[in-house]
Amino acid sequence: MKTWTNEPAKPEVEALISEYFQLLQNGKLDDATELIGSEYDDWLDSLFVVWEDHYLIHEIPKDSSFDGKEWLNDLTWLKDLTIKPEMEWINDRYVWADFIYRDEPSGYVGEFCIKKIDEGYTVKRVIFKMA
Repeated sequence: MKTWTNEPAKPEVEALISEYFQLLQNGKLDDATELIGSEYDDWLDSLFVVWEDHYLIHEIPKDSSFDGKEWLNDLTWLKDLTIKPEMEWINDRYVWADFIYRDEPSGYVGEFCIKKIDEGYTVKRVIFKMA
């Protein structure tokens, strides 16, 4: 995870979140989760819900189940997932990044927070959710 010795400025956090989503778009899930960790142990569940609520609106896969892992084995659907460049800050600790899927706002946000850790500060993904 990216860490800072002092609390990062908002532009630094926003740049990190943008980089995170670029990694996701390129199907680099491991790199994304190494850059920004998750506050909770629900990463794959969260990614599956994003696939269900975005990709499945447009396409009919062979297997749409979690266990079928079509959503995980073929990550090309992530190429259509971006975020708005402007992010919304809440209480100077939490930031929302609005999802755009196939060039349309989706109503989803990625919620991230600045966390104090032993090494200094980091950013964690809290949840992907409907706004």
